[in-house]
Amino acid sequence: MYALRPKQKIKQRYKTYIGYTEILKKLLEQKNVHQIAVECFPGVDKKRLIREIKNQINKNILFFDTDEFYQKSESIEQILQPILTEDRVFGHFSSLDFTDFLQQDSLSKIADLDSKNIDKTVLLVGVGASQIIEADCVIYVSTTKWNIQLSLKAGTSNWLANNEKEDVLKKIKRSYYFEWPAADELKKKVLPNSHYFIDLSDSNHPKMMTSSDYIEVLKNFSNNPFRLVPYFDPGIWGGKWMQENFNVDKDKKNLAWCFDGVPEENSIIFDIGSVEFEVPGNDIYYFHPIDLLGEKVFGRYGSNFPIRFDFLDTMSGGNLSLQVHPTLDYAYRNFGLSYTQDESYYIMDCKENAYVYLGLKSGITKEAFVEALSVAQITGKLDVEKYINKIPVKKHDHFLIPAGTIHCSGKDCVVLEISATPNRFTFKLWDWGRVDDDGKPRPIHLDHGKNVINERMNTTKVWDELVNQTVVLETTEEYKVEKTGLHPLESIETWRLTIDSQIVQSVEESFNMLNLVEGTEVIIESPNKNFNSITLNYGETVIIPETLKEYTIRPTYEQETCKVMKAFVR
Repeated sequence: MYALRPKQKIKQRYKTYIGYTEILKKLLEQKNVHQIAVECFPGVDKKRLIREIKNQINKNILFFDTDEFYQKSESIEQILQPILTEDRVFGHFSSLDFTDFLQQDSLSKIADLDSKNIDKTVLLVGVGASQIIEADCVIYVSTTKWNIQLSLKAGTSNWLANNEKEDVLKKIKRSYYFEWPAADELKKKVLPNSHYFIDLSDSNHPKMMTSSDYIEVLKNFSNNPFRLVPYFDPGIWGGKWMQENFNVDKDKKNLAWCFDGVPEENSIIFDIGSVEFEVPGNDIYYFHPIDLLGEKVFGRYGSNFPIRFDFLDTMSGGNLSLQVHPTLDYAYRNFGLSYTQDESYYIMDCKENAYVYLGLKSGITKEAFVEALSVAQITGKLDVEKYINKIPVKKHDHFLIPAGTIHCSGKDCVVLEISATPNRFTFKLWDWGRVDDDGKPRPIHLDHGKNVINERMNTTKVWDELVNQTVVLETTEEYKVEKTGLHPLESIETWRLTIDSQIVQSVEESFNMLNLVEGTEVIIESPNKNFNSITLNYGETVIIPETLKEYTIRPTYEQETCKVMKAFVR
């Protein structure tokens, strides 16, 4: 059965603190501590945290909220405007720090109070706290990015913004282009030197441990196979397959996406005794990058995770938007990206007569198609099949989609999307005249898309280079290994492993991502008992750290043939 909240059981014993009362007692009763900084990731439930703190502090503590020391929201908005732009979805990645928004005289405020109250303890809580004062004790407070997105959708504001009612796409854009990059860079610098780590992913049940213990616990992930906590989201074209096969969110009208392999936004869970922590998945490669990624991948991508696995479910739903991803040159010059969203569609399941759209038809120029798209924005009508190849699909087909190739999945498909990670850079060209769930027309990005369409990916090249480019690498009575992609223009390689019994696999000098695309379950083990085994159920994604070097896969049940998709950086 597909596990919705996979977790790692930590065998080592670490001291944990549970609940506000126990946590704050530990923090506020420290001896010889004159200044305490509680550094918060933007989006944590700071209101709840402050309320609990104020209930427990005494007259010997001077409490401050970092919000008091920053510029007004209007000034911050003005500074961010060139970065965020007017577009609902796209902006430019910011290199700004939170301290760039401090008021000029703000730092003197605490200094003056501090000098007059030498017998009292200064307690500063909020974003940037560790940068505003030279604290004797630093506490880092964490939450997950999916929690933040849910909170923004529910009506909360961005950091120091009065935008509760703003378009949720714009709120998430502000997080994606400014708040998260700034906060992640601050985390890398602050957390290793902090004293305590608080998990506030559930603000009703906070948990705390020392920061050094937390970073050590993350080694249980960088040195063992692990799963991320998947999250699911409905959409205008969403289907029913995941609800039925993964037994999830059956009360929702549909599910369009499942993000099961995106550590940039997915979380991880670990248990210490009976205490469950849920923390950002990217902390693993922020603090143990070589173990997880390998030297080759780290040297090329730095502390980034360049492969993602996710599901697109249109079973009994609708077509995706007709779309294209930017070329590397365009992505770098316009958005500051160091790599782009090359991708592929692996057909996990489909109904009869299902299809994908892929590449321009031979003889169709980019200019002619762009003109037709421009007219369609006015008329609401477009004969897509006149311009784009409509290709029938069957289960286990693999379609390769290098940047610049027009594509979309049709209805009645379940796609395992295997792609590079910059996952917001999709230029929608045509959306079948639909209105989104929020009542607004879905964003179209023809001004960007027209600049990156690769008209050389026509009918001939699509069939010769992008459809089922399968090559058998090895075959025995027990297994078959096939290379299914990706295209030579893409940096990811994918293998399909068809196994009746145990197979040994190398990591190929890269972390690996695996998904069980056929069969009930498989077991992944160490040939030398160097790491913990893990069971992978149908549809689940697992990450194999590069430091493991070698692993085995075998079906759990005899007489069952299983298929596993494997991806790694070439």
